[in-house]
Amino acid sequence: MIKPRKTIETIAPYETDKYMQDWRLKLDSNENIYRCSNNVLSAIKNLNSKDISLYPCYGAVIDKLASRYEVNYNNILITNGCDEALSIIINAYLNENDELLLYNPSFSMPMLYAKITGAKIKQIEYSEKFIFNVQDVKNNISSNTKIFYLATPNNPTGETTKAAVIETLIKEYPDILFLLDCTYINFAQNVAFEDYIDLIKKYDNIALVKSMSKDFALAGLRFGFIISKDEIIKNLKKVSSPYNVNVIALNCAISAINDEKKFEEIKEINIKARELLFEGLKNLGFRPYPSEANFILCDFGPYCDFYYEKLKKNGVIVRNYPKKSKIANYLRITVPTLGGVKYILNLLNKKDMLIFDMDGVIFDVRNSYTSAIMETYKHFTKEEISFDEVMEIKSKSGMNCDWDATKYLLESHGYQVDIEDIINVFQKLFFNPNDKSKSYLIDKEELLINKKTFEKLSEKYDLAIFSGRLKEEVLYSLKKYDIDKYFYYFITSDDLPKNMLKPHPKGVLEILEHCPYKTIKYLGDSIDDIIAGNSANVEMIGVVPQGIDYNTMVNNFRHLGVKYIIKDIKNVIEFLEDIEKNNAKTN
Repeated sequence: MIKPRKTIETIAPYETDKYMQDWRLKLDSNENIYRCSNNVLSAIKNLNSKDISLYPCYGAVIDKLASRYEVNYNNILITNGCDEALSIIINAYLNENDELLLYNPSFSMPMLYAKITGAKIKQIEYSEKFIFNVQDVKNNISSNTKIFYLATPNNPTGETTKAAVIETLIKEYPDILFLLDCTYINFAQNVAFEDYIDLIKKYDNIALVKSMSKDFALAGLRFGFIISKDEIIKNLKKVSSPYNVNVIALNCAISAINDEKKFEEIKEINIKARELLFEGLKNLGFRPYPSEANFILCDFGPYCDFYYEKLKKNGVIVRNYPKKSKIANYLRITVPTLGGVKYILNLLNKKDMLIFDMDGVIFDVRNSYTSAIMETYKHFTKEEISFDEVMEIKSKSGMNCDWDATKYLLESHGYQVDIEDIINVFQKLFFNPNDKSKSYLIDKEELLINKKTFEKLSEKYDLAIFSGRLKEEVLYSLKKYDIDKYFYYFITSDDLPKNMLKPHPKGVLEILEHCPYKTIKYLGDSIDDIIAGNSANVEMIGVVPQGIDYNTMVNNFRHLGVKYIIKDIKNVIEFLEDIEKNNAKTN
């Protein structure tokens, strides 16, 4: 196998969506939700076969941009979106071991392009979130700094930096190229693109990049441009592809510029919706940061994962960040319509919460897990074990894990088998996610609570899962019956250390820490469920499982102080309503 250049061996590829999904609100990529001008659509329709069969000429669009921004023709290079503009500049000016300086967090693509060249990357930490500070920049500039990248407004934080502030740095450091990304500038109120263009006319060490993806809604066409001194543009042309922008994008860019009134209308709506979203998030107790772009970055604290899932499963996709990121608990939300803002804020309201165990509560596992125990026992002993004996053991504390229950049964009959061997046999019978060519015992499960019941429950409650299953098994079963969309948070056996599985309360405590709620109840069918819930001070609802004597389980539950016991989980809605009515009478 031929190896690539060493600088890309450790770089993870930038993954994009494979297919277009039909989101109710697609708010993860800061696209213009108001769509492009009708003039743009007309430009596409008016193309003829000659336009397409010949290589494009760029003079008309460069003339249009030069006139619009009052610069010379030789000050402009058009590019395939802003990404290519950044790539061209970094490839032209960064040598190996040169330094790219930028804020953390900021747009990720400059770092990717710099790594490819072998350059070093140095990130500036905000001394105050998220406010540009000249001294922070100066403190991080070194003799190796070749390019300082700054997005204004910054992505993902949303703050702008005034031209006069940047100018002080440009003057002081003439040997550093100041690369200003102005992709979102037209959404800003306190700065204008023209302010930065004035710097181009005065200094030799600045380059502006901008796309028309966001403001003019041309993201699908990939059109961007660079404005800089003619000497810099001349150098950039040496590394730029000769025909990098297609004829459709050229014609559409001209048409979009000719209809700037359309964008001004969009900007006005965006400002109103942005203000409404900002105030709404703040009033709900979150921490949004002021933004001059068409998005808002908001700190959701420990509830970030929960809200990301809740928004996603209700048709709203937003941008989240890796766990090691400085903004791991933040979501970036593209500003939607006014109606979209109201929809999002409604989803972010706290509700009462229900935690569900899986086995015996959501699914009848007599033909799956119980059968797996019996078949695994038979594998090692060549003998049958009765269903009643298995259920008796399962009703005891410490037997929530079916692997442990199987080992206990084997040992109680005089068989010593290593737990890893038990797991291996058990899983081959129950579920193998790597081989879906055949059915497993997991496929014999049946729902105890139907989909319509979950749909109705989700209108009033937020739902979470705390299960002793592996996560792959949880998701497989829920997705099979199309009910995974009703659950926003999951704690499974692979989320916890072995010594903190049920009856340890760690799983419940994790849910309490990471899920918002007004009130919370936990529905469990085992002694271990009850002990875990009680230890976490969560109100328990005991669910009598199938195959176990009703009176025995009721006595077990009562002994553990369970106030609410449900015999038939199918009636969970009516049962919860009765609890509320009784509580109302008591109060």
